[in-house]
Amino acid sequence: MNIAAFPTKGERTRAHIVASASALFWRHSFHGVSVDLVAEAAEVNKATVYRYFADKRDLALAVIRYNGEMTLAEVFVANFETFDAPQDRLAAIYRMVYCAHVGMQQESGDVHGCPIVGLALELGQDMPEIREEAQRIFDQVETYLCDIAETAAAILGREVNAISQGRTLTQLLHGAFASARVASDPSRILDAGRASLALIGFPDKPILNKEQPSS
Repeated sequence: MNIAAFPTKGERTRAHIVASASALFWRHSFHGVSVDLVAEAAEVNKATVYRYFADKRDLALAVIRYNGEMTLAEVFVANFETFDAPQDRLAAIYRMVYCAHVGMQQESGDVHGCPIVGLALELGQDMPEIREEAQRIFDQVETYLCDIAETAAAILGREVNAISQGRTLTQLLHGAFASARVASDPSRILDAGRASLALIGFPDKPILNKEQPSS
């Protein structure tokens, strides 16, 4: 998200608060972060946070929407625009996720998994709107992965249930985030990526470029 592109100062301030809260919630959880800490990270006072958000829960809803927009735009839309072949698209998705996790580990010493799942698991029971927003995002992710499954099957002349296979690809991606977080090991992302590529019929497609060694 290009915060500078927002037309008004108020919109830029709100977006900056959301981006700051997103980073904090991802690393420290919703309950581990105070509004004071969000204000400090966003370089605004606490009253400014409450000017844009009724409470911390309202901020959490804005954060999960922001996380969804960023994930869809940067991981899926961008790679679909860059690559045409389904195996290239899938490899690029996993490469981007893997590199983000490696960078996260180098910066913070840990792996934090998927920020959308993290908030949904932490708040979904008490905030159904968080769970619903997370599901809306995952439905869109599944649509992209169903497209990859369907296109791959057409190229290889295979008859597959693209919806079922797309759902399986989605679950593999979820599992990659969870496994990498639990083990604090970004290479678990690559394991899931290779399994996903094999599932659509391209087991020999590499995920990493030669200059990107596996951790």
